[in-house]
Amino acid sequence: MTKAELRKSLPHDTPARYVAFVEAVENRLTRRNQRNASKIRKVLSRELHKYLTTIRRPDLPGYCTTQVRSHEVRRRAWEQGHALALAKKAGYTSDEHGTYLRGDHFSVGPLDFVPPWEAQVAPYCDLGGEGLALISVTRTRVYPKSSQWRPSSVATKFLIGRNEAGTYFAHPVSPRCNTVEAALDWIWGGKASDIIQRQGDVALIGSNGGPRMPASLPHGHVVDEAAGVIRHATHPDLPLPGKGQRIIVGRRAAERASAATRD
Repeated sequence: MTKAELRKSLPHDTPARYVAFVEAVENRLTRRNQRNASKIRKVLSRELHKYLTTIRRPDLPGYCTTQVRSHEVRRRAWEQGHALALAKKAGYTSDEHGTYLRGDHFSVGPLDFVPPWEAQVAPYCDLGGEGLALISVTRTRVYPKSSQWRPSSVATKFLIGRNEAGTYFAHPVSPRCNTVEAALDWIWGGKASDIIQRQGDVALIGSNGGPRMPASLPHGHVVDEAAGVIRHATHPDLPLPGKGQRIIVGRRAAERASAATRD
């Protein structure tokens, strides 16, 4: 670690004892005798981590960077674990044997997770009670050694959740989506916050004018004009739009890495 790296690592609220420690180490490193330089750098690395993780700010009583970092790390690990668990229930798991054998190999990466107590209202509208997750499924294709082709990879992002009937769905979304909220915003064309009631890939939203219906509905959604509802085998009935309302159909991205499900 050079002196420039040492100075760059100093936070703006560095205590005086830490500044004195760094200056002492710099003086030792600039001496002509460099036989113990590697030992000094090892000690410096340990002490640097110690001081950086125990800095307290006098303007914020009880504040400690160790607590903040630990909470962020635990929160991120908790979100990733729940996202992978939800992906596994939907049928997406990583290959355990790696990607060195010929054929197709799949890996699952968690991107975001919204817990159930936050996902019940718009724009999430989670009806299954297990939250929503955004994952990335990567398919790596390994070719025979006799060929000159290198392994190729392609990924698809899926919004994962649970339906009212207890089945799990995987909805392919745009590769530009990195959060659950961004994925829902893409699916509903920026109208996720306007959803009144959802029935799978079909939703009733508030709108200017209306009532309005799409040209066609996805497979399984049937209009019952006599009852004034849209019926589906695994979803509750969705009322037909009234004045100032319309029915919209969610978008689906291309399935490149793995097949999706229909909810």
